[in-house]
Amino acid sequence: MTKKIYDKELDALKADIASLREEIAGLASGKKKSSGIHDEQQDEEVRQEGAASGEEGHGVWADLFHKFNSSRIHGEKVVNDLAAEVERYPLVSIMAAFGLGYIIAKLWYRENKHEDTNDAP
Repeated sequence: MTKKIYDKELDALKADIASLREEIAGLASGKKKSSGIHDEQQDEEVRQEGAASGEEGHGVWADLFHKFNSSRIHGEKVVNDLAAEVERYPLVSIMAAFGLGYIIAKLWYRENKHEDTNDAP
């Protein structure tokens, strides 16, 4: 008898988890759509504010916003490409990071050592 109760509760829990997954997926897709619409609305608001204020350079803000977005997208692409290269050649990446760190440490140590000798009386 108790096994049937546990089985029913387990089935109910599984159903609740499945419905939560669907709701989270719906929220995620809604957020993606919302952010796309929000970006478009911001562009339109910037254009309308410039036109309403009668400024000559109302397109400057829209251009700046567009350049910022394109720079952000380009930066994300560079980071993704770099991550792919690190995954493709992990040993080379580790050796390059070690070498670069060694060079920076040597330069820093030499600079600190040089400052210490100048401070001495």
